[in-house]
Amino acid sequence: MATALSLLRSQPRFRALWLAIAISYTGSGATQTALTLYVAEQQGTGVAVGALVLAMSLPQLLGPLTGALADRVELRRAMVLCDLAQAACFALLATLPPLGPLLGLVAVTAALQTIYGPARSTAIPALVEEDQLLAANATLGIAHNFNIVVGPPLGGALFALFGPASVLWLNAASFLVSALLTTRLPLLLPSGAGETPERIWASIRSGLRYVAGNQLIRTVLLALFFVVAFVAFDEVALVFLVRDTLGGSSTVFGFVTAAFGIGMLAGSLGILARLHVPPPRFFLAGLTLIALGTLLTGLAPLIVFAALFQMIAGGGNGVMNGAGDTIIQRYVPRKMVGRVFGIGVAAFALGLGLAAPVGGALVDATSPRTTFVIAGSGALFVAALAAPVLRRAA
Repeated sequence: MATALSLLRSQPRFRALWLAIAISYTGSGATQTALTLYVAEQQGTGVAVGALVLAMSLPQLLGPLTGALADRVELRRAMVLCDLAQAACFALLATLPPLGPLLGLVAVTAALQTIYGPARSTAIPALVEEDQLLAANATLGIAHNFNIVVGPPLGGALFALFGPASVLWLNAASFLVSALLTTRLPLLLPSGAGETPERIWASIRSGLRYVAGNQLIRTVLLALFFVVAFVAFDEVALVFLVRDTLGGSSTVFGFVTAAFGIGMLAGSLGILARLHVPPPRFFLAGLTLIALGTLLTGLAPLIVFAALFQMIAGGGNGVMNGAGDTIIQRYVPRKMVGRVFGIGVAAFALGLGLAAPVGGALVDATSPRTTFVIAGSGALFVAALAAPVLRRAA
């Protein structure tokens, strides 16, 4: 934690971005919880909740395109415009439209986040020193964790007290604050500024060829896809496990979701305490922990154990995210970073998009417990397959 505080004190531009992400991610975490509870309450099926998860994930398939854009546009302006547009979308969502328009607006916000994500990740090397990258990504992981540590219990409590609209208005305001903070960043020009850029589709193809030809990056992104394709079953199953199997309330669901975020926070702090460990080794540890935590959640006899095992899974997620971002920023050529991050976003979205309908169908056909056990077992298998390449890289 001391390393994170030192970095935030010494790098004011990085601090502004960190605050922007912490505030907007808190609002988004509250919103995801409120919308999940709202759809589950209004529709009452795993398929409906799966459709919500799908609306959040499918637009991320545009990652290769938005990543290519991040390698050629001024990043500060792109991030500010995304924040303002998301504020408008969440204000519209606060009117609580019917399911179809609601899913459409959620998909638009996900598309905007797909533009924002590669731009933010590409900007980090311009805001900190090379030897600060791993610490910077772990520190950003702390801000990301507000999405789950603070957001879900806040969303669950506001949902119970005032209804879902209050949470959506709060999130709209959080994006306005994020946009204001992001204006404090310097101009963030692309690395190829002044050069004649490739055509956009040629740029996307060159990014895909690079990933296909680099064993470490290819393994990282494939592992990300397959692990998400399994463990994201919990995006659908967790609300039913807590509410129906274990007898928890909407507020309890928010706190169980927050346990995952507490684990992510612990994972980020673990990286900061062991900065000498090679990022590929951290990435493998993260894969293993998230798989084990997911498997054990399905076996939890009480809510307190489900929260504990979600914390373990969250720790793995936090370690995996920080290590994966650092691997890309450190090992990928600067002019290609945005595209590789964009492909990573698409890999995540493909996994989540596959998990949403399959997870919803599994919950309806079997049980939330069975769904978690299948998810954790599959993720452990993926970690075992990726282990040889990651160990050699470390």
